Amino acid sequence: MYSFSDEVNLLTAIFPASYDRYIRPGVNRSTPLQVNVTFYFKSIKEFDESISKFSVTGALGVFWVDHRLTWDPNTYGGDLYTTIVPQKRVWIPFLVNMLMYEKLEEMGNSEMNVRVDSNGQLTWVSPNIFESTCDADLSYYPFDSQTCSLRFYAPGFIKNELDLTPVRNTMDFSEYSENALWQVVETNIYTTTNKLRLQEIVMTVKMKRRSVYYISSLVLPVALLSLLQLSVYIMPPQCGERVGFATTVLLAVAVYLTLIQEKLPEGSEPSVSFLSYKLLGDFMIGVLITVGVVVGLRFYNREEDKAIPNYLKRFHKIILGGGCCQNRNNRKVAWNDKDTRDATEKELKSVPQEETPRSPLTWCDIGMATDRFCLMMFGFMLINCNIVYIIVISSI
Repeated sequence: MYSFSDEVNLLTAIFPASYDRYIRPGVNRSTPLQVNVTFYFKSIKEFDESISKFSVTGALGVFWVDHRLTWDPNTYGGDLYTTIVPQKRVWIPFLVNMLMYEKLEEMGNSEMNVRVDSNGQLTWVSPNIFESTCDADLSYYPFDSQTCSLRFYAPGFIKNELDLTPVRNTMDFSEYSENALWQVVETNIYTTTNKLRLQEIVMTVKMKRRSVYYISSLVLPVALLSLLQLSVYIMPPQCGERVGFATTVLLAVAVYLTLIQEKLPEGSEPSVSFLSYKLLGDFMIGVLITVGVVVGLRFYNREEDKAIPNYLKRFHKIILGGGCCQNRNNRKVAWNDKDTRDATEKELKSVPQEETPRSPLTWCDIGMATDRFCLMMFGFMLINCNIVYIIVISSI
């Protein structure tokens, strides 16, 4: 078993005065230093679509070999295979996030430790809150999926000098904690070389928004309020509350839409959320419903001595089938015996049939036709607005 003095002697031996932590390791300078990188995913801290900010908590794991930090364990107690040194004493690949959200900051901390193995293998795990810019595509909000990335590179080094290699092609989820708003669908880690000949290691996170909250608190209430406006055409016009009811429900929709707009992002690329278009359509239909109520009440309260134009008569006939109130003089006949019944039937056949008299068309009939027309038309529009939205969302 190695002793305290063995480890002190080891650190003195592997860190002579000639060790320069600013010089890249590697005996053969024509061969790039391989730096293996992985990411230990802890949780999604925040994704603010309005300011394009994506932040996660986790740890960046970096592994490389420094040929200057090797020793024979038999010389130091026989079992001194690993030692721990402060980060500031060894060469460490300085990694920078290309998509940084705030100002440039050094990865890790100078007081953090690095594990050094006897074969020169260094293990550096740097926990942090990693922030990056991420432009969201909110076309299908709140049923959308987003893909955000962390792009790390080593400033000053090209691929021929330092080779960033992912340990695995996905992030490590052994310590992952679920997010209440986002569900991670897929992660990926790969390397690429940009136009500046700088090698980048890209870590992407594909996540899907949990939409149950938005359905219960946003989509369904607005849809139900819009359908509630249609019931105004079922109310009797004599109650005098039609306009007040329609206006109240319309104001409720407007207030609710104002609250919703605070949750919706102000902008989106490449297009605005389809939900914004749907809500705008619902509100416009609500305005038309209120106008239809006012027009119908004008017909109900029009003086009966004013003549009804022919186009309104044709409109009434198309909507209600021309069925005005008809007064039929139903004749009651007592069927006492067969002879009397036969005589009566002959008498009725011999009498010319007169046309059943119709009651004159009134402005109330025009108002009823207007209510029927508005109920069918606006109901059809609301149903189609919701069906189109469902079809668009189901195409994801």
